[in-house]
Amino acid sequence: MFGNPAMTGLHQFTMWEHYFTGSIYLVLGCFVFATCGICLILLTRQSPKPRRKYALLIHILITCMAVNGGFAAHASSSIAGRWLYGSIGCQLMGFWGFFAGMSHIWLLFAFGMERYVAVCHREFYNQMPSIYYTVIIALMYIFGTFWATMPLLGWGTYGLEVHGTACTINYSLSDESYQSFIFFLAVFSFVFPMVSGWYAVTKAWSSLSSIPDAEKEKEKDILSEEQLTALAGIFILISMISWSGFGYIAIYSAITHAGSSLSHLAGHMAPLMSKSGCALFPILIFIATARTIPKSDTKKP
Repeated sequence: MFGNPAMTGLHQFTMWEHYFTGSIYLVLGCFVFATCGICLILLTRQSPKPRRKYALLIHILITCMAVNGGFAAHASSSIAGRWLYGSIGCQLMGFWGFFAGMSHIWLLFAFGMERYVAVCHREFYNQMPSIYYTVIIALMYIFGTFWATMPLLGWGTYGLEVHGTACTINYSLSDESYQSFIFFLAVFSFVFPMVSGWYAVTKAWSSLSSIPDAEKEKEKDILSEEQLTALAGIFILISMISWSGFGYIAIYSAITHAGSSLSHLAGHMAPLMSKSGCALFPILIFIATARTIPKSDTKKP
């Protein structure tokens, strides 16, 4: 039997449907690792001013790879039609998925706030010590670790998804612990960082005209302040949409107690949306740098 036998979904995938979804996870994971890897090499070889101008963008790309980090286990289990890695593997996959996803969302929040400081408080931004970036990035990962650890400590639990080929928060067990976890998570680690980050980016975008033209002309980095601010806004908007699938399933299950009756298609759509959203990030960076790569400094022999 394919899928999770504990679930009673309206539509359970056939063998060929599991093969197809497994192939999608495999191709998507390889694509994200390849494109994000190229972007990371490109950005880390630059010498921007200020020196850590791309620090948050680099870590956002790292978390994009982390969100797709379990693609090999996800793909192989989907192709097999069942989870292959036991209960410990299930807990590890659930933890990793939450750590990557929450860290990714909080880093986007930090990126939006950095864009506000970069545009609206340029003097402070240009003189900001590197330790500030280190502390901010570490805090974002700590937030991700906190939310990923809670289900291991009993606030919610990790378990098989409805299709039985991957693990995340156990939305089939909609008890009070799960409900409180989901509602706190939704408010404090999705709505708050996404809305706050978006608001910061809109304030920064409206203030871009205050940057003198002479200063813009001197900028030789492959990504200008305008491009970085635009990327921050687009990234946050994409994430609001791509993570909404998980949000819908989690909240729907908490309210209706019907998580175990979801179809296999609904169970697969949520992770595919979040992983596909991450796949768009390096593509947008390639587009943004296409015109400016020739301007980057090259060392002559």
